[in-house]
Amino acid sequence: MTAKIVIFVIIALLIFIKFRPALRSVTTHGIYVFFAFESLLALLFVNMGFWAVHVMSLYQVMSWVFLVASAFIAMSGFYSLKKYGKPINEWENTTVLIDRGIFRYMRHPPYSSLILLVIGILLKRITFVPLVIGCICIVFLVTASLVEERENLKKFRDAYTTYKRTTTRYIPFII
Repeated sequence: MTAKIVIFVIIALLIFIKFRPALRSVTTHGIYVFFAFESLLALLFVNMGFWAVHVMSLYQVMSWVFLVASAFIAMSGFYSLKKYGKPINEWENTTVLIDRGIFRYMRHPPYSSLILLVIGILLKRITFVPLVIGCICIVFLVTASLVEERENLKKFRDAYTTYKRTTTRYIPFII
């Protein structure tokens, strides 16, 4: 138990160090992504011992479907960001509006992937504490994506407005 807490604290500190510059402003999406990652880490640690329990139960099978979908969307999103976004400094700081690859169908593949990851981890064991942590994490992810949309409107102007009309935010053809 103590080793688990030490590992949790170390990872939480690494996330803090990575996002420290973003914590200075609530007007950028970075602060919300920070809290999303911290809550995702908490959810992972709370449900860690339940990944191999009742592996053929409906919840476990559904969990793996969400986790695999999350991985697919994440890989497609990062590939498209790197290939089409012409990033500077960091992979997410693109210099051009990406409307190809998976971004042709959804505006926020990284957030979609993380939301599916949260649901997949949550399905490992649905009790009150993981449910609350999962909901908090999803709220931070949605907030981050909304703030990022505001940033993208400033950065890409009319092109982003047009892009918003042709794509959904998270799940193609649905939301």
